[in-house]
Amino acid sequence: MAEVVMKKLTLAGVASEKQRLLETLAFCGAVEVKNASYLLKLEEELMSGASMDAGDAYALRGDLEKLQGAVGVLQPFAPKKSMLAPKPQISQGEMQETLQDRAAAVASAEEVLRIARERAAIAPERGKMEGQILSLSPWVKTGLPLSLTETKFVKLLYGTFPAAADLPQTLERMEAYDCVVNLVSSDTNAHYVLVLYCKGAEEEVLSALRELSFSRVQLREYAGTPAEEICKLEKKIEEGERLFETLTQALAAKGDESPAVQRMIDSIGSRILIEDAHTDLMVTAHTFFLNGFVPETRIGTLERALRDFSVAYQLDEVDPEVDDPPVLLKNSKLVQPYEMVTELYGLPLYNGIDPTPAFAPFFWLFFGIMFGDMAYGLLMMAISGLILLKVKPEGFAKKLFSLVFQGGVAAFIIGLATGSFFGDAISIFSGTFLGKAVGFKSYFDPLKNPMEMLYISCVLGMIHLLWGMTLKFYLCLREKDYAGAFFDIGLWWLLFVGIAMFALNVPMGRYVMMIAAVGLVLTQGRSKGNIFSKLFSGVLSLYNITGFLGDVLSYARLMALMLSSAVIASVFNAIGVLGGPSVIGLVLFIVVFCIGHFVNMFTGGLGAYVHASRLQYVEFFGKFYDSGGRAFIPYKVQTKYHTLISEEEN
Repeated sequence: MAEVVMKKLTLAGVASEKQRLLETLAFCGAVEVKNASYLLKLEEELMSGASMDAGDAYALRGDLEKLQGAVGVLQPFAPKKSMLAPKPQISQGEMQETLQDRAAAVASAEEVLRIARERAAIAPERGKMEGQILSLSPWVKTGLPLSLTETKFVKLLYGTFPAAADLPQTLERMEAYDCVVNLVSSDTNAHYVLVLYCKGAEEEVLSALRELSFSRVQLREYAGTPAEEICKLEKKIEEGERLFETLTQALAAKGDESPAVQRMIDSIGSRILIEDAHTDLMVTAHTFFLNGFVPETRIGTLERALRDFSVAYQLDEVDPEVDDPPVLLKNSKLVQPYEMVTELYGLPLYNGIDPTPAFAPFFWLFFGIMFGDMAYGLLMMAISGLILLKVKPEGFAKKLFSLVFQGGVAAFIIGLATGSFFGDAISIFSGTFLGKAVGFKSYFDPLKNPMEMLYISCVLGMIHLLWGMTLKFYLCLREKDYAGAFFDIGLWWLLFVGIAMFALNVPMGRYVMMIAAVGLVLTQGRSKGNIFSKLFSGVLSLYNITGFLGDVLSYARLMALMLSSAVIASVFNAIGVLGGPSVIGLVLFIVVFCIGHFVNMFTGGLGAYVHASRLQYVEFFGKFYDSGGRAFIPYKVQTKYHTLISEEEN
């Protein structure tokens, strides 16, 4: 249950080595850099000529944005690689070599983005031209140049009447005016007409047309006939398609550059980190000052990194009240995956207690009980193990898949005890298709003995809660709060012992209960101001026994999820054999089996994780745990596409 002890680092160096030192520290990852501005206040006279440093990452961020955009564009054309392929490796020296080609890489990325923009503009333009063709198609039969809108005495007007209009009646009404209405075409949307009228009758003709719901169509942008304009547009669309294909081939030709672009992205990302670190330094004309935190376990790494520099540094004990030190958990490899559960809830305070080793066995067991099935466990182990071996994830992802692997082990062991392999799939399948039911031996069947499973769940819950109280007892003793240890924890233990003795008809049980109850009444209100408040609070504290019982009953979810997973698996197996012992029945079984068990495995596994976490967060952590610490964030190069290795490994 340990946290790594932190040391406060104060370092002074010569300005000429500043850049190289920041690069070295970024690749060793032993220090969390803290803003050094507070030194200006502590040493005002000594630091009278000092100021905060400034980095220059603006141009780097601009280049990084272009490169990231280029990677996104080239992704469909990049060389394909297996999902399980590990990331390529890269070292500090290789990053520095890569950065020498930064200008060329950025220029290439700009070219990729230009091609992508030009290519992306083709589709909207094509859509626009296709829309224009649709708007021109009804007018093809006119055969008139669309630029012709009037003669010396006559005007031409293109427009539509609603499709629902009585066209013969409409045309008949328009004969009363000095105009001619020619029907060009019709469709389900409208009647397309060409109206010719004398210029002197324009006002009355337009008025009559409005009364008949006439809508004018503007075609002034075109010069030739509709057929000629459609032909031009179709040629432009063909040209656009050819250009699209040409640009696509240009991007495909650059697809092989994607790994190099990714390499440049990680290299520039490291440079941005280093430039940003400048803003946390305090500088004078010839020196610089760096402040931060170093885990005690990484002091050796830091000392080796500083051997070749002309620096002076000191490592001091941290003051949690003043320095706000970060928290770094330290656990065995077996327990490390469960740190993600702690991190999702909240890290412990510095010098607090890390709950991870305390709850890890319970989380493992609870997950296995709620998800107990040999086949599900084997699949979880196979999938997560393959990812861990081949992909080699880091950080949170590594903890997640390691947790999934351990959960698979727990599910397999519990499934072995209950004889569950895809539920009762083996016995159902063999009984239906082979004529004789066979299956794994069951040492405990929760479907036949649900009450026994409920008792087991509650007993496990009591053990879990009492373990949490034990940790609280330990914390009180460590903080020399002896009254809290014996009055707030010890008397409750005594009360539980008395209740157990009374339930087992032990003669002294009722007296032990009475002694514990009186002790709680007299001590639980000790922080109150007057005697009446003390006694009243003490009496109310006895009501907490119901809260404890409620917490115990909360562990019934172990039984509930175990039964639900088994029942759902059995239901899918039963549905699968409804087709009987036939070819069609076998096909039905395979389809239902695959879909059903995939769904059950996903929902059951997710439910087991959520409820196993909930039992830690609500029931267990509430007994002793105080979160609120902040994570140790090392000043370290982070890569997206590569695995960073040391020069020695390269």
